[in-house]
Amino acid sequence: MCRIAGIVNPSLSTNELKGMVKEMCAILKNGGPDDEGFYLDEDLPLVLGHRRLSIIDTSEAGHQPMSYGNGRYQITYNGEIYNYKELREKLKHEGFAFKTNSDTEVILAAFAAWGTSSFSQFNGMFAFALLDTFSDQLYLVRDAGGIKPLYYAITKEGIAFASEIKAFKPIPYLRKKNELSKIFLLAYGHLPEPVTTLQHVNPLPKGSFLQYHVLTNCSTLISFNHYRYTETITNRKEAVDLVKHNLREAVKRHMISDAPIGVFLSGGLDSSLIALLASDNYKSQLNTVSVYFEEANFSEKKFQDVVQQNLQGKKCQHLLKEQSFHQYLPEILAIMDQPSCDGINTWFISKYAKQCGLKAVLSGIGGDELFGGYPSFERMKTVLTLEKLPNKLLNAAQYSSSKKLRRLAYLTINFVTVNGTFYHSISCTVLYATAGIMTFQLGINCYIFIYGDVF
Repeated sequence: MCRIAGIVNPSLSTNELKGMVKEMCAILKNGGPDDEGFYLDEDLPLVLGHRRLSIIDTSEAGHQPMSYGNGRYQITYNGEIYNYKELREKLKHEGFAFKTNSDTEVILAAFAAWGTSSFSQFNGMFAFALLDTFSDQLYLVRDAGGIKPLYYAITKEGIAFASEIKAFKPIPYLRKKNELSKIFLLAYGHLPEPVTTLQHVNPLPKGSFLQYHVLTNCSTLISFNHYRYTETITNRKEAVDLVKHNLREAVKRHMISDAPIGVFLSGGLDSSLIALLASDNYKSQLNTVSVYFEEANFSEKKFQDVVQQNLQGKKCQHLLKEQSFHQYLPEILAIMDQPSCDGINTWFISKYAKQCGLKAVLSGIGGDELFGGYPSFERMKTVLTLEKLPNKLLNAAQYSSSKKLRRLAYLTINFVTVNGTFYHSISCTVLYATAGIMTFQLGINCYIFIYGDVF
């Protein structure tokens, strides 16, 4: 919901660092249009920056970076903790006091009470940097589903982090391009983690925190939570009931907001289910936002209309024409961070959500990946079998007149290297096909898309 940035660099003055971080936050303004803030520590030296999109506790009390414990703890935070009210009550019983109604302060109090073990207790989507001024430790933390992005670079100069790759542009020693990223974009249509467009900048792994000692430039990467796939459910009714319960509870949690909220309704199964479940909580107040096309073969308006018959509230449907696509394409490419073939449609639906006065919008993004809705899932068994054919035979396919057969030559590529890590070609294909799991959190926390992420 917001944007964060920060730099530690002992070779530069605090004023120089603030200038860089201020430039970083200016680049991030579209993701946090409501407020801006900075924290400076001249002794380290360190600067934390924040751009805010106000969703919970929209008052000035929610301003960031936020301090706690008489200034001992400082945080710049992007996200939403769904169980913050329960954690807040638990912390109150342990003697902790609160000055705001924000989930940000709950994170700080939880860390003061339980240290790094608090991270696994947060149910939500989040990425934050938390500084303990007593121990000079900086913690970079990312949620278990990897919903919120957080990128960082550790060099001889120090550490820098940001919510977006393009925010590193003001830092001279972090501008070197990763030429390999172009290959991944052409192969997969996006950049699978840990690939980024910058050579020295990496994504913080999901469900992990980086503990960085500011004075020594030493760091430790620790996993605090990850999903396991060891349990198997063979009873269909049990599986259906569990999915239904978890999805219903996830949508209910996502309706927590002090700002107007709505649903992206494409007409597909995922967004339709979320819209119907959300209507149970919002009733006549629920807003839906949809896009349709003049070309009947590509438009899902008829499915949107069927779902709308079972919903109350404001319906915002927008006709997207080819002329608008050409008109806004340069702006879309300019504002896009990590390149993706799928970011254009999201930009338009987010634009319309903003026009409807919405700040928070639920989306079905990740549903097809999670539940095997794409044809690629059906093809994987065949691909794994074909890969066992001799390379000479597979390479010969590139001379075929059939486009499908020519693709068999790709199966001869055994691995690719990313930041020193080897990835099998088929594994990369599966990673691409299941990337939506990172934004859907296994049906436990369906994804909330905030228009400020694009505008």
